[in-house]
Amino acid sequence: MSFKNFAFKAVMNALYFSGSHKVLRPLSGGLGSILMFHHVREAPNRDFAPNAHLTVSPKFLEATLKSLRSSNIDIVSMDEAILRIQNGQTNKPFVAITFDDGYRDNAEIAAPILRKYNAPYTIYIASGLIDGSANLWWDGLEAIIRNQDKILVRSQAGAGEIECSTPKAKRKTYALLLEYLTNDLSEELQREWINEYAAHYNVDLNSMLQSEMMSWDEIKTLAEDPLCTIGTHTVHHYALARLEKEQAVAEISDGAQILEAALGEKPKHFAYPYGYSLAAGRRDFEIVAELGFASAVTTRPGIIYKDHQPHMTALPRISMNGHFQKTRYTKVLLSGSPTFLANKMRRLNVK
Repeated sequence: MSFKNFAFKAVMNALYFSGSHKVLRPLSGGLGSILMFHHVREAPNRDFAPNAHLTVSPKFLEATLKSLRSSNIDIVSMDEAILRIQNGQTNKPFVAITFDDGYRDNAEIAAPILRKYNAPYTIYIASGLIDGSANLWWDGLEAIIRNQDKILVRSQAGAGEIECSTPKAKRKTYALLLEYLTNDLSEELQREWINEYAAHYNVDLNSMLQSEMMSWDEIKTLAEDPLCTIGTHTVHHYALARLEKEQAVAEISDGAQILEAALGEKPKHFAYPYGYSLAAGRRDFEIVAELGFASAVTTRPGIIYKDHQPHMTALPRISMNGHFQKTRYTKVLLSGSPTFLANKMRRLNVK
């Protein structure tokens, strides 16, 4: 476990066991929360699992829903969440449940559990991950490193061999290359790098997509479920803030048009890929608003306040992180206290 995760667990445990999250609730509590999931499945038991934060177990999802249903909290669709934000409804807090990307386990594992608890949910689809024009580069990078003891890396500074024969060395290598791919290369060059290295080290990115992602037929079936809302997540899952404005507009609008063509209905809700401040900023919030979306969600941590009424395309979420799979952590997060303190008691983070 990283020091950051260890420290955050310590803070949440302190807030929970001291009861401080309840004491802070009158200050930190808001209208409701938007929860963010990715995978719902049993995680492989590996020493090297840099993307483990993206996976929660079916048991945890069910425990979360059971806890919500026994609490004074409404589980609502994104449409209903938007109405409550716009109306400033405060008599009962809400939770909206969202999933990013379009993973097959959302349909096969998560959806039946959600139906059991009559819980509405939204899945944001990155169309390129469905039709094969994009790739799961973060999983590809993990697979490359997991299968190798040494990796030859070429960059503008030259070429060098990175040793990654132990779990610790693999974690260090993943962090190093993630930093390089995210900050030093453009979005397009990032994908070219992954394609080249995956081919060299025999990692089949296309098979990964076919195994991990839903098909269009599966998405169409889910879209017929009255509990399910399909939102859009761009085409290629690019960090919009790293694109020129024209390309960012195309990524957003094309993703919506592809979904409309496939499902017969234009999506009203959008999720920013990656969603942190360097991946989606004010320019992108304005683009999404100008394109007419009813809402857009980030990954900036926080709960929803009345103050978000003018900022419907910059909504925060609470990450359902694979490293924090205890209902007590969820209760603390829903109180708003950790993010309220982390945000220095600011309710808005929309710049």
